[in-house]
Amino acid sequence: MFFLRKVVYLLQNRSLIYYLGSKICITLADIVYIMIITTHMYTTTKSATLTALFPLVQVITNLIANTSAPLIMNRFSSYSLLFTLQWTKTVLLFLLMILFPALSSNVVTLFIFIFFISLCSGWSAPLLYGILPRLTRKEQLVKVNSIFSFSTQIAQAAAYSFTSVIVLLIGATSTLMMNNILMIFGCVALHVSLRSIHTERVIEPSSSKGAALLEGWKLLFQNPSLRTVTCMDLIETFAGTIWIGAITMAYVTTVLHKGEEWWGYINTSYYAGTLIGGILAWKMSTYIQNNLIRSMAIGSLMFSILTFLYGMTSSGFIALFLCVLMGPCYQIRDISQTTVLQSSVAPSLLSKMYTAHGALLSTASGLSMLSVGIITDLFGVRTIYILASILILCSACLSFNLLKYDKTEKKDISLL
Repeated sequence: MFFLRKVVYLLQNRSLIYYLGSKICITLADIVYIMIITTHMYTTTKSATLTALFPLVQVITNLIANTSAPLIMNRFSSYSLLFTLQWTKTVLLFLLMILFPALSSNVVTLFIFIFFISLCSGWSAPLLYGILPRLTRKEQLVKVNSIFSFSTQIAQAAAYSFTSVIVLLIGATSTLMMNNILMIFGCVALHVSLRSIHTERVIEPSSSKGAALLEGWKLLFQNPSLRTVTCMDLIETFAGTIWIGAITMAYVTTVLHKGEEWWGYINTSYYAGTLIGGILAWKMSTYIQNNLIRSMAIGSLMFSILTFLYGMTSSGFIALFLCVLMGPCYQIRDISQTTVLQSSVAPSLLSKMYTAHGALLSTASGLSMLSVGIITDLFGVRTIYILASILILCSACLSFNLLKYDKTEKKDISLL
């Protein structure tokens, strides 16, 4: 019944259907690409350091892309720019597939491909974030965000679960071909979904490059609600790195005293929780829509408590149960925060706001990946989970502080 009602709702807006299909295809393609490159680099070089450079290059490239994106956004319409970037990325992935056998022994050339593919993804990301509010009514944002979150979580779980099996069965090059087909479908679906909004006026260039670069930052920090939510996102980005593979593996082996297979069990439990959370968010969409800040605050508070309990327990089954419980808390909090960001500025300005937002989060992600490993080595893995729970609690306190901006806007989700 839940899925039927979702389908019926989406059928009322064909652009949303095509955009959802595009997002799922692009999400699948990105994960398959990441897993193939990571596996290939490790099996070829046998070096964890060189393999770790892949996500590092992606983080650095995303930072460069988010910083420079306003310069190209002011020169082209969002539709033309996004469409060009996605097809350029597809062409690069095709070239990567064709040259993949030769690149097996040339890590430098492989990293050049990774850089340009990541650059296209980094420039596209803020434009993609700005599409959803243009395709749906403001009062339906929570419902639509929950549908998209639920669907992409399923796609991610499927990609992470089956990519390695597919590579073993048909090889890396053939899997890259499947990946390229997904990207083509994604680009075509994106084109169809954007036909209703591609006629937007091209924004006139700012008076200077400096003004263009600062435009998104001004949007982010001059609005009290955006400023607070961005601070929350930064805090949660630092806290969120406790879920990287190295930390989870250390937790499984030193705290739970289980085998490596429990790493997979924990990831599966968390994904199951997020899927349940997507269903709950859909069911509660009316309440969340009318109580965005309160939902965000309660979700953060519960996530903080569960993270603390997760770090303190030594029972594997309790840890799995807590992971399942974390999923709904995370989803409700994340959907609420996403809706607040989407509702706080005009849809035409969302992409510029997301460039500044993305630059901050990319920087925070890189720094936190470095710091959590050092803290874990010095003080133990329990300490990192306790610190993360404290950080998430601070984020919850900030969201409760946001309630004062929401008191006079009970019937309007806009926080301006």
